[in-house]
Amino acid sequence: MNKQEIEKQLEETHKRFIALVNAIPEESYSLPTENPAWTVGDVLFHITLGPRALALEVWMLVYMRGLFGFVMRNFPSRFFNSANAWVGRQNRISRRRVLKAYGRAHTAVLSVLKRVREEELVKSVVYPPDFVSNLAGEVTPERLFLYVTGHFEEHAKQLETVSSKDSQSQILV
Repeated sequence: MNKQEIEKQLEETHKRFIALVNAIPEESYSLPTENPAWTVGDVLFHITLGPRALALEVWMLVYMRGLFGFVMRNFPSRFFNSANAWVGRQNRISRRRVLKAYGRAHTAVLSVLKRVREEELVKSVVYPPDFVSNLAGEVTPERLFLYVTGHFEEHAKQLETVSSKDSQSQILV
């Protein structure tokens, strides 16, 4: 994929995220998901973290490959997930905050995409399996950019699962 195609996919994912958030009533944010540690609001907030984290990872891969390896070896994913859970426990998740957070993350990932040259989309590093198992192995900036959509789709399906379990009240999408 070239940069223009990646940007188009990122824009489409952003629109789909907005539609998802607007389809879920805020009073449903406290409902549990299939992961007992995360509520609907936690999952929505977690989706906002993906583009920002991936933008940083692309930047490190392209401009600071040594830093990428160091960070990925020394910053366990449990810290990332703990931050997500902490925000949820603080009851700080609202539609406005989630949309604003994703908007900022979307802007960050597009900014990195604009700075990356086409030929840099194929640079690669080894992604540790214990951080994000779906990215384990050799990754390129192209793969990381495209994972923004994969990350969204994975978690949107979790919310649809919650919806189908509670189909009588039609709480979620």
